[in-house]
Amino acid sequence: MSMIRFQQLSGSLLIAGAILGCGGGDEGGVSETPANAAEKHSQEIQTAEGNPSPGKSVKAITASIESPAKATVGESNYGGTDSDKTTEKSPFPDDDATKTLKEVQRLRIAPFPADTKDVNAARRERNERVVEMATNVLRITMDDEARKPQFHQAIGQLLEARFQLALLGGETESDQLYADVKALNDRDPKSVAAAEGVYTIAKFAHTQAGLHGKAKPVWFENLSRWAREFADRFPEQTQRSVSLLFGAARSCELHANATDDPELSARLMTECKLCYTALAEKFGKTEQGQNATASLRRLSLVGQQLSQFSGPTADGGFVSADDFPGKPTLIYFWESDSPEFSEGLLPVLEKIRSQWPSDQLRIVGVALDEDESTLNSFMEMNNVPGQQIFFPNVQQRSWDSPLIRFWGVARAPSVWLIDAKGKVVSTTTTNKTAMSDLKAMLKP
Repeated sequence: MSMIRFQQLSGSLLIAGAILGCGGGDEGGVSETPANAAEKHSQEIQTAEGNPSPGKSVKAITASIESPAKATVGESNYGGTDSDKTTEKSPFPDDDATKTLKEVQRLRIAPFPADTKDVNAARRERNERVVEMATNVLRITMDDEARKPQFHQAIGQLLEARFQLALLGGETESDQLYADVKALNDRDPKSVAAAEGVYTIAKFAHTQAGLHGKAKPVWFENLSRWAREFADRFPEQTQRSVSLLFGAARSCELHANATDDPELSARLMTECKLCYTALAEKFGKTEQGQNATASLRRLSLVGQQLSQFSGPTADGGFVSADDFPGKPTLIYFWESDSPEFSEGLLPVLEKIRSQWPSDQLRIVGVALDEDESTLNSFMEMNNVPGQQIFFPNVQQRSWDSPLIRFWGVARAPSVWLIDAKGKVVSTTTTNKTAMSDLKAMLKP
């Protein structure tokens, strides 16, 4: 089935009082999703840290989201294999439901036999068994208020098993995951169980984007849409909402900048801005919300006069954007221990400097090293062009630089181009495009 075909989920899947995942496909549902994107052979895309401070140079295309185990107390703790850690206590410690849940937990952590020939088949069989056992618990607990803790644990185990089966399988398995989530939504769209379902699908989209996003970038768009749906419907789950929105926004931005397809880049950048905007407006007081505000500020720079960009330099000087008008300027953000900089961007910068001397082009670096001696040693051994902004206060170095935080810089190395009028031409120039982008800007 084509990835561009979207299937709306439908059908109540309540059988004998239990939520079962079998089928789906009529009109209606929570939101549109791809029916299939699970391939056994694909080029995996590394994931980057999903916090507001990217840290080392980011080579990844997806940004990570918080694991269920990190959910804040008071939010949903029923997700996946962490479902046994819920703070809710079962009032029935020795009944069949509790015994079954304990058996599920033992099954999850049990190692496979050493002579297992097909591990994926064994995993599939194990997760199918978990689905069966969790379904039995749901039959017992779903209409009993006193058994809500067991019901929530069973939902978490069911969804985690469906999630794993969807990763191992194909269209049928992913459809069953979506159908189970729709059943939970139909039963009570504001419930903890419905929230867990939407979060699981968002997590599935994030995982698929990391595995298959390069070949099937629609997964990035789906991650964005599910992240926004979760945040819209369950804003009280702040940590999960923030984590999903930030991970989706940053992932879409990084992939938008990495692709050579202008139409795809525009679509992903739209999704990126939607997630950043939701994060800034709904969760603006969080660190990720503040970073989203900064990122939106950076994303709106092109065509604007650059201001609020200044800092001390490593040689005791000072650089300010107020001085930029009158001469084109190239700004680059870099770290000395980044191979992508030393082997990729630095040789390009050396060529640029040899072709355009300082009276024709101003070059300004923003050094993101933490240690001053390390920075000085690198600059002594290498021809690093331009003045280097470097803050003497150690608390303002690396990814805590005021420039990084104010502009929400997502990765290093990266290059900005400023024309002779002081207006921003590009904030997405890369190692590969630096020379051509600069020539285009300097063209008479």
